[in-house]
Amino acid sequence: MTLVVSTQESQIRRALSMGAAEEAWQLARRAQQQHPEQGLFKFLAGLALLELKRPQEAFAQFTQAIRLNPLSVDVRMALAQAYLSMDDSWSAAAWVSDACRIAPQIPALWLHLARLLHSQRRLAEIEPTLRAALHANAGDLTLNQALAEHLLALRRYADAVGVYATLSQAEPGNARHRLHHGYCLEHLGRLEESIVQYREAVRLQPEFLEAHVDLAGVLWRLGDYQGSLNHAQKSVAIDSEHPYAVRILGTAFLHLNRLEEGEQQLRRALQLKPDFAIAIVDLALLLLLAGRFEEGWQVYGRRWVDTERMNRPTFFRPELEWQGPVRQPLAGKRIVIYAEQGLGDVIQFIRYARLLQQQGAQVACVIQPELIGLVESMPGLVCLKPDTQLSADYHVALLDLPMHLGCTLADIPAIPRYLQAPPDRVAMWAERMRPWAGKVRIGLAWAGHAIHPNHHNRCMPLSEFRDLLREPGVQCFSLQKSDGERYTDLAFDEDSLVDFTSEWTGFADSAAQIEQLDLVICIDSAVAHLAAALGKPTWLLLPPNPDWRWLLGRDDSPWYPSMRLFRRSYTDSRSQQMARVLAALRKHLRAEAGAQLSLLGTN
Repeated sequence: MTLVVSTQESQIRRALSMGAAEEAWQLARRAQQQHPEQGLFKFLAGLALLELKRPQEAFAQFTQAIRLNPLSVDVRMALAQAYLSMDDSWSAAAWVSDACRIAPQIPALWLHLARLLHSQRRLAEIEPTLRAALHANAGDLTLNQALAEHLLALRRYADAVGVYATLSQAEPGNARHRLHHGYCLEHLGRLEESIVQYREAVRLQPEFLEAHVDLAGVLWRLGDYQGSLNHAQKSVAIDSEHPYAVRILGTAFLHLNRLEEGEQQLRRALQLKPDFAIAIVDLALLLLLAGRFEEGWQVYGRRWVDTERMNRPTFFRPELEWQGPVRQPLAGKRIVIYAEQGLGDVIQFIRYARLLQQQGAQVACVIQPELIGLVESMPGLVCLKPDTQLSADYHVALLDLPMHLGCTLADIPAIPRYLQAPPDRVAMWAERMRPWAGKVRIGLAWAGHAIHPNHHNRCMPLSEFRDLLREPGVQCFSLQKSDGERYTDLAFDEDSLVDFTSEWTGFADSAAQIEQLDLVICIDSAVAHLAAALGKPTWLLLPPNPDWRWLLGRDDSPWYPSMRLFRRSYTDSRSQQMARVLAALRKHLRAEAGAQLSLLGTN
């Protein structure tokens, strides 16, 4: 009997493998009649019926088979396939899940279940499924890879990085694991470690385009601008028609201030991929850096195609978005400006609210809560609280205002002072800082937020301010609200650097303390915008690749009359840059002292 069953099974499976589903079905029917107690032939009959596109009949066969073989994994998987053929993926997933329960030691079952859950957008169930699979199959590489890819797709870099570390260790020759490991590290701000992984990916696979692109994209962030260019050029050499390779070459030129070459590559990237959101923004920033504001703002206005990074407010309605004064005059209208980016951007661009008011508009704005008290110091400008019901004729994104108003380099509204600290806070901080009234009081900020792509190039280690802190007749005050991480590399006490930032309750206090200073020296951060918007003399320390708003080749700012720029070239060290700042400060102090003596002589 066993030999007969085995022979019949072989005949049916051979017919199935040859695509002869009808023959397999007939053979299975005869075998069932001869051996009705054998669930095997019901299972094989169901497989044949699935091939014949008769899923309901196949399901009936599998249902009978599972009764005869209640622990069969194969029948469970066949039932899942029947349900899929009947467009019931949820029931299919239930049967695959049950197969995993019966045979947890088979990784392929878990992987199939994870794929089904993904197809049903049941994303929250995928990770528990894969972790249960790994609990039953510790160290299985296919399961680890599935978990890593799932976490990466969700941008859960902190969770994914450990899994990719495991994969890289288990398969040290796998360049793609190295690439993804580096990518997670990069997005966690662990740039030096990410470079190690990217370099290893390139070593393992010299023509690995994605690794060259990602390496080019991170090297400039640590000041290796030429290294970034080298890998960008290599990526284009590998595939000159790849939009990501062409775009990274454009940005590598941009960060070397080689604007003509950068523009050429970015425009070419957009020819290859017209909706390439990040290339659109890169090109806009390049044009703005070049001072080509009219075209730059128009390109920047297309940034909204980047739905992953750019989000409209919840109250946004396309029909209410203001299209400019020509198409929609503002006289007698109410318009709401909404912030979309950082604190410094709000401080810099809120000046355009005055231009809207001059056109006869009643202007309100929706901005970060910590800026409300400061921004409302502008006459006639009110800020809507988060729970306020929006009632307006129009709304508009803050950084679209220069585009709509036709802003050019020649007509920037460079208002010497357009923000005010609250009078009560000014009075409080005047008293707080009275003990240092006889000294030149200088505020310092040396680090910004680590999330900024250019963070490491913009920051200045506190130790570079050492000589300034010791300058006779000077008292320095910290304006560094964050801890500055590794850039706070110098221990200090109140004799050298007074720190009141823990007493700040918001930007109103920041502004009020800055009002008591004679000078602010800082890196490119919100502090610079705040000090200059208050009309305070502000010395800005810039990296070789400055933000677009500071332009190139000038030591003043068209945005802030009270600002002076101190640039660092590609061949300069930070110490050389700070030496120029210190020399300028000493010259300034001598001039001030001379003016005081002259005044005394006159008297």
